[in-house]
Amino acid sequence: MSEELCVDCGSCISVCPAGAIAPDTDDVTDVSHFRRKVAVPSPVLYSQFDSSVHPYIIHMAFKELGFDEVVDVSASSAALARTLVKHMERYQGRLPLISSHCPSMLRLIQVKYPDLVELVVPLDVPREVTAREIKKKLPARLGLKPEDIGIIYVAPCPAKIVSIKQPVEKTRTWFDGVVSINDVYSVLLPHVVAIKETFDESQVPEDFAFNAGWATLGGITRAVQMENWLAVSGLDHVMQILDDIENSRLRNVDFVEAMACMLGCIGGSLNVENPYVARTNSIKQRFKYEDPIRVDDEDIERKLKARYYFLENPILPRPTKYFDTDLETSIKRMKERKRVYQKLRQTDCGCCGAPTCMAFAEDFVRGEAKLTDCIFLAQKGEEE
Repeated sequence: MSEELCVDCGSCISVCPAGAIAPDTDDVTDVSHFRRKVAVPSPVLYSQFDSSVHPYIIHMAFKELGFDEVVDVSASSAALARTLVKHMERYQGRLPLISSHCPSMLRLIQVKYPDLVELVVPLDVPREVTAREIKKKLPARLGLKPEDIGIIYVAPCPAKIVSIKQPVEKTRTWFDGVVSINDVYSVLLPHVVAIKETFDESQVPEDFAFNAGWATLGGITRAVQMENWLAVSGLDHVMQILDDIENSRLRNVDFVEAMACMLGCIGGSLNVENPYVARTNSIKQRFKYEDPIRVDDEDIERKLKARYYFLENPILPRPTKYFDTDLETSIKRMKERKRVYQKLRQTDCGCCGAPTCMAFAEDFVRGEAKLTDCIFLAQKGEEE
């Protein structure tokens, strides 16, 4: 797969039969040199544990690992949801707008649907807003310098790791490190099990609030309570919807929540639990532990006018050598891609190194793969 076409979705990690592909993450102890250590977990992390595990137990487990504080992204999610509503009320351009929550979706649009970049909502994401709030407020409260505080994010997918290590829509990230859920889960689990044995809900502080956030597909649209919306997940399904938008076939829809992973972030390739089990856990946790988050509407209005929640840089197309401005060449390549795809077994086995058979066909058309790179075609002796 060409690096310039990679959207960091993590499909290659999921399909690689040898498990040879791994994300570039930090070690959970990489912030040990900071005077104050803060963990910011994705809401997906809670769903990796059974619903009988109170979310505060996971916070307690983080503290046993050496973190001083654990801060959820739920408050930022609520603020951004309200900001999105206000932004759309003022917006007068082309519709539908597309969520900016999933980094893979941003990359996909930049690479394959450059005409749609103007439709991406120009708002920052909850994790970055949360980290920025920590860096701005915690030093004053503790009498520390911002550089004394180390913030680490616990990510469910490679796309969010890349967005922190190599940010595109901002000058720099507010995080000091990022680890995957599957890495941190193994060290959290023994502490979670031990704490649960003696845990009593009276131990939960009064100011503790849990919210499942945007972990599952539909979380954003549920939070903003809008009418004309559509939620879609999975790269193939998302591309069908983006095709419809590009061809002006999607009507009477104002907002599209698009996620690369099936079921949303809960289906990320760096999670440990079956996504359907995790989804069930998340729903049960929401009913048992979730608290409504109140948002100060006047504060949101002030920050909206100051563009506090907006991305620093606009979303711009990423030019690639595959997509030509020459219409005739593009049509020829599309036909050739279809011809090659029809030769394949279409099982998306990943043995060739491409995440899907369609991606392999595109690699072949670009001259970056041979038909014999497919083990099934190689057995047939295909040469061209």
